[in-house]
Amino acid sequence: MRIPRLFVDTALEAGQELILSKENSHYIMHVLRLRIGTQLIIFNGEEGEYLAHLTAWTKKNAQVNIEAYRSIERESPLKITLAQSISRPERMDYAIQKSVELGVQRIVPILSERSPPIDDERLLKREDHWQRIMISACEQCGRNRLPELQSTLSMADWLQQPQTNNCLVLSPTGTNRLKDSIEANKAITILVGAEGGLTDKEVNAAIQVGYTDISLGPRILRTETAAVAILTMCQGLWGDL
Repeated sequence: MRIPRLFVDTALEAGQELILSKENSHYIMHVLRLRIGTQLIIFNGEEGEYLAHLTAWTKKNAQVNIEAYRSIERESPLKITLAQSISRPERMDYAIQKSVELGVQRIVPILSERSPPIDDERLLKREDHWQRIMISACEQCGRNRLPELQSTLSMADWLQQPQTNNCLVLSPTGTNRLKDSIEANKAITILVGAEGGLTDKEVNAAIQVGYTDISLGPRILRTETAAVAILTMCQGLWGDL
C-alpha cells in the first residue's frame, strides 16, 4: 500500500510531535480515513522527507510523531522555468499540475495578450490556488522540494527579465527543432501561450530578446498540452526521463 505524503510548512526533526494544520488534519481523518498508528511521509519543501505515524486526533486536529529523516532527492538535473501564459482556470490548473509532476523548477504566470481578463484581487486568489495545486502535485509525485511560483508578470515585464542561454518560445510557425536548439548542460526557459497561442507580436518580441521559436509539429496543441509536450521532450532528451 502506498504511504500517504503530506506537506507541512514548518521545520521538522526526528522525534518531534507535530500537530497538523486544520486542512491536513481534515484530509487524513475524513478523506483518507487513516487510523491511529498509520505511517505517513512528511516533507516541508526543503530537502528529504520524514517517516512519521499518526498518534492521535481530536475533532479539529491530528497529531503525528516524526520518526526518522530520509535523505531522498527526486529533482531533475535539468533546470527548467515554465513561463505559462494564463488561460482559463481548468487549463491553467492542468498545466501547473503536470509541469510539477514533470520536474519543472520554476513557474511564472504570464499575462499575455490572449489571456482572459483578471483583476488584481482575483489574481491573488488564483496565485494562492496555484500554490496549493503545486503542493498537492508534489505530495502525489514524490517531490520533496517545492518548485518556485513567481508572482504574475505582464509579457513585457517578463521579456525584460534576465534569461538563461536556452530560451524557447512555442509557436506553430516556429522554424526550429527542439533538439537542434539546446546548448547542453544549460538551464531552459520555456514560454507558452494561452488559448489561441501567442500573437505574432509577442513571438517576435521574444525572439528579439534571444528566444528561439520552436514548433511542436504540424498539429495545433492546446496550451496545457503544449506545456506537457515540451517538458516531456526536454526531460527525455536532457533530464531524467
